[in-house]
Amino acid sequence: CFANALSACERRPRERVFIHHRLPRAMASLIVQASFVILSGLAWPAASAFLEAGIEAPTDLLEEVERAMGGAKRDDVEGRVTAFEDLMRPTFVALPRSKDDRLPSASVRYLLHRAFVERHAWFVEGLVNGGEAWNETSPTAALARHGNAEARGVFESRLASEGGLTLRETAVLASTLESLIHEENVERLRSSFRVMGLGLEASAHTEMQVQQAVDNYMLMFVLGLNHSVVTPQLMERTWRNIGKVYPAWPATRKWVREVREEVVREDPEARTSLVSTLRVLEAVASRYGRWQDRECLAMKRDLAQLERGGSGRVLLRDFYEGALLGGYQFMEKKPFLRQLGVLDESEAAQPAVVIPNYMNAATNCMAGSKFYSVCCMNECEPLMKTLEQRVAAPGALPGTILEIVESLPSSSVDAPRSLDASLVERLEGIAEHHGGKVPLHGRLFAQWMHHAYPRECPYPHVSGTTQQLTS
Repeated sequence: CFANALSACERRPRERVFIHHRLPRAMASLIVQASFVILSGLAWPAASAFLEAGIEAPTDLLEEVERAMGGAKRDDVEGRVTAFEDLMRPTFVALPRSKDDRLPSASVRYLLHRAFVERHAWFVEGLVNGGEAWNETSPTAALARHGNAEARGVFESRLASEGGLTLRETAVLASTLESLIHEENVERLRSSFRVMGLGLEASAHTEMQVQQAVDNYMLMFVLGLNHSVVTPQLMERTWRNIGKVYPAWPATRKWVREVREEVVREDPEARTSLVSTLRVLEAVASRYGRWQDRECLAMKRDLAQLERGGSGRVLLRDFYEGALLGGYQFMEKKPFLRQLGVLDESEAAQPAVVIPNYMNAATNCMAGSKFYSVCCMNECEPLMKTLEQRVAAPGALPGTILEIVESLPSSSVDAPRSLDASLVERLEGIAEHHGGKVPLHGRLFAQWMHHAYPRECPYPHVSGTTQQLTS
């Protein structure tokens, strides 16, 4: 239902709205109060029944990927699995699982989202919950959206037959998605050479040609141009107006060339080869999200200067005054902010913008592909990762959580610290409500984390009470 909750929540009728700006991506962190049902209440299928019945264990998913997508794809996927397993393990062990150590579909989707954001700062379409419950969309949706029905069938079959995915199977799904994204990189590079009148597989490209192809690639990427239909004429017009269309281009090009020099240093004799250039672009795609997040942090600093007393909120009148003083970003109208879910109207006379919700809104998505967008990083997720690593279970005693949080700093909170008595009492109340332990991935704890880290953790919302929007 929100960035850090995996639950079936109270529903309200809604109409999905899309307003296009820059790229048509929709990833918002939103705000409103209501009841909440935690993930552990989900009904589990009898996934372990095959063991009791003596039925043969399921085949390795990599074998099924090979049958569906070919041996070369299987090799590429397999080469990525271990890294994803290691990355996802702390969150996996902190999520409710079945007796045979499987996650249901909703948790798989959440885990994949967390992994791609942490690994690349990618907000993968089909994994992000833009105002809906995590269990409304299958975690395999991204495969089907881009013409990979056979691959989707492999994972859907496993989800249906076994009642969920193991850590390794989830890592195979993540690796398959990442491999398909790599294929898109190849096609975008092919188009980059095509608009120059050159072929991707030419026996030799000059240094100048490769640099121009990489520039073309990045221009398509940051502006969201459809590389499959882009023409030389469109590229020429875009380059002529690059200063107006994308003022940050000089800094972006400088950074890309620095990445390229770092990558080709490993094999300088092959710096213009296709293999080398693809390695460069894979590194660029992997690192770009974190590099561009500097702009998000600058925006957060601007908002923090307007903040009301450490609340993580900016009064709406101050928000607009900031725009008048040069903060050009802060110009969204009140109805739009309300629909986006970043407006706190609990005090009707003093509506306020919630800083972390605004930072994680779709309006701050800058670049992407047909698979993913690059948006501002959710600063609450690393905090949650630390909690998951330290607790290594779906829930914990209040004292355990307090000990961790009081020693856990953020970009705006120093540590060690002593939490306010009201926060301690609220956490104990959550534990009492859930039989003595606090569920780490429930709405009430996400709400508590917002008050503990008001500038980093979004205030949770109820699924269906907000709309997917970009400005």
